[in-house]
Amino acid sequence: MATIKIISVALIIGLCSCANNETEHSNNNNKIPVSDTNQVEKSVTQNVSDTIKRLVVDDYPVTNEMFAQQRVDNSSTFRKVSGLTQSLDKVWFGNDTVKQTLVFELYTDYHRLATFNFYNNSFPPDLIKQIELHTQDGEVVSEKQKQEDFQGFLNQTVKINSTYFVSDKGFKLGDNKQKAIKLYGTPDEQTLNNGFEKLVWKFTGDNLYDGKENLKGKALAQDSYGHQITMFFKGNKLVGQILYNDIP
Repeated sequence: MATIKIISVALIIGLCSCANNETEHSNNNNKIPVSDTNQVEKSVTQNVSDTIKRLVVDDYPVTNEMFAQQRVDNSSTFRKVSGLTQSLDKVWFGNDTVKQTLVFELYTDYHRLATFNFYNNSFPPDLIKQIELHTQDGEVVSEKQKQEDFQGFLNQTVKINSTYFVSDKGFKLGDNKQKAIKLYGTPDEQTLNNGFEKLVWKFTGDNLYDGKENLKGKALAQDSYGHQITMFFKGNKLVGQILYNDIP
């Protein structure tokens, strides 16, 4: 009788063990490795991103070679000085025929962090505020000091052909507001200050788009980490533009 009980217990243990193995095998089959999950998420994000229209960001046809020629003493700096103010990381170009200035704020490998285009004799105060200049000690200069010394930088601009003052998308100072709205759509910001109307468009870059942000029907900035266009109008005419390109 004792022998029969021992055999029965052994059989029960064996059956339980088999059942557990079956359950574990089933659970393992249902698990997806973390790496596979990440791949699926990336694939979904990529697929979503591929269906969204792209905006090729605007630029001016000034070349990197033209930047390189402006380096001080063959170094990596573009330093210019006017009065008590210095410009450290910017290249200044001008043209006396169209009476305009182009300022490029550069980052590593000539990345165009910001580009400013404006008339020499009448520029929006809000545009000039966004051109960061420094004291001799490297501190950000005050707006009052910047205004006093700004003309000195305009006097030092490198003269280039007027064709460089037309953007790749065909924008030039003097264009009407409707041309910009037709291309970029309704602006994200619209303000009026000191007689200048400022329109701002912001575009998410496709390099960082995660597929979750609500783009509200807007295009993604192609090959970009983020792109912003700021235009200033006076009397419905374009009198200044800033192109800004985010960095990772």
